Order: sequence, then structure tokens, then C-alpha cells
Amino acid sequence: MATERDDDGLESFFAAARGAGRPSDDLVARVLADAAAVQGAGRAPAPAPLPRSGGWFSGLAGALGGWPAVSGVTLAGVAGLVLGFTAPDLVDSWSGGQIWSLSGGVGTMPEIGALWEEAGDV
Repeated sequence: MATERDDDGLESFFAAARGAGRPSDDLVARVLADAAAVQGAGRAPAPAPLPRSGGWFSGLAGALGGWPAVSGVTLAGVAGLVLGFTAPDLVDSWSGGQIWSLSGGVGTMPEIGALWEEAGDV
């Protein structure tokens, strides 16, 4: 769907621009000086580099996203361990019994207690 336009009015502006001569060197120099002054005024000084401290662990923490990310990963790991050791049946019920079925029947803690009783350790 093409539309026809009347570009005669626009063409007159383009012809006037083509016919205009080059701006004077004085005008170009003033515009460039003004631009340099504006660019220099808004530039902030470069921040001082931070001193490097720490070793490989600081590099690892930086790669993970800094200390907030390391603390979050640590909290998630500890919470997973605590939940896994204190309430394995609860975790197994949340998974729909998948831990029990995939482990061949030895996937939760109560069975370990039963094994100890059978061996006479308790």
C-alpha cells in the first residue's frame, strides 16, 4: 500500500540547503570552542582505583557477585543441610515420594535408624 506524496515543498528546502555555502571558519571555530567548553564542564574526575586486598577467596566472592551473594549462597546451603538432616520425611513428602522411590528404599533417615537396630548398635 504505497501512498503518493507531493515532495515539491520539501524539495525547495533541500535546494536551499544545497545552495547555501559553507559556514565561515569563524563560526565553526566558535561552535567547536563552545562544544569543548560544555564537554569539559560536565566531566567528573576519574575515581581513584580501589586497593586490591585479599587473595583467591576475594576473587571468588567477586566472581559470585560480592559478599551479599556469598552470604545468600551460604544461607541457602546451610538451610538445605539443616532441613535435609532434621526433617527428611517432610522433604520426601514435598517431593511426592520421589526420594524414597529413586533411592531404592534407603533415601530417608528412619531407615538408617532401623538398620542400626538390626545390627545391634542401638
